[in-house]
Amino acid sequence: MSHENRLLRFAQGGNVQGVYVGVIAAFFAVLMRVAGMVGGPLWAAPLVGGALGFLAGRAITRALFGGGERLAKQIILPDAEGTYVPQHSQIEALEVQERYAEAFDAWMQVAGERPGNPSPLLRAADLRLRQMNDPATALELYEQVRRLPGLREEPLRYASQKIIDIHLRPDGDHGRALVELRRFVETFPEGREAEGARVAIARLKAERIQ
Repeated sequence: MSHENRLLRFAQGGNVQGVYVGVIAAFFAVLMRVAGMVGGPLWAAPLVGGALGFLAGRAITRALFGGGERLAKQIILPDAEGTYVPQHSQIEALEVQERYAEAFDAWMQVAGERPGNPSPLLRAADLRLRQMNDPATALELYEQVRRLPGLREEPLRYASQKIIDIHLRPDGDHGRALVELRRFVETFPEGREAEGARVAIARLKAERIQ
C-alpha cells in the first residue's frame, strides 16, 4: 500500500480527528491536574487525557460519518434496484482528463458489478454520446437500461428521452423517433415532456405528409 493510501485510510478511520481531540484533551487534563481536580502524577495526566481524547474523537467521527454514509446510501444511493451509484472519483477524473475510452471502460466495469443499477450504464451512454460522438453505441446502452427489470420512473424517463433525441438527430431514424415519441406519451402522459412529445409528433407527421 502506498504512503498516500495509508494516509487516506488513517484519515478516513477518524484517526486524524482523534489526534486533534487527544491533543486538546491532554491539555485540559494537565490544567485539571494542576488545579487539583484530578489525582495522580502530573506526567500521567497528558498521557491519560490524550489517550482517552483520541479514542473518543475517533469513535465520534466514525459514528457520525459512518451513519451519514449509510443514510446517504439509503436516500440517494440505493442498492442494485436504484438509480444512482456511489461517486467514482477516479472515473470522473479520467473524464476530466479527456481519457474518454478509459472512462467508458471503467463505467462498463461498474455496470457489470452492479447489473441491476441503471446509473453506470447511463453514465457510459452519456459519455459515448456527448464526448465520443458515438450515438449508435449510446443508443444500445440506453435501450439496455430501458430493458432492466423493475426500472424506476426516473431512469426510464431519462433513457427514453435520450433514445428519442438520438433518433431525432439529422442522421437519425425519424420514423423510429415517431414510434418512440408515441411510446413516451403513452408511458408518461402528463407533464411538460409529454406536451413537448405531442408537439414533436405533430411536426414529424407534417413533415412526412410534405
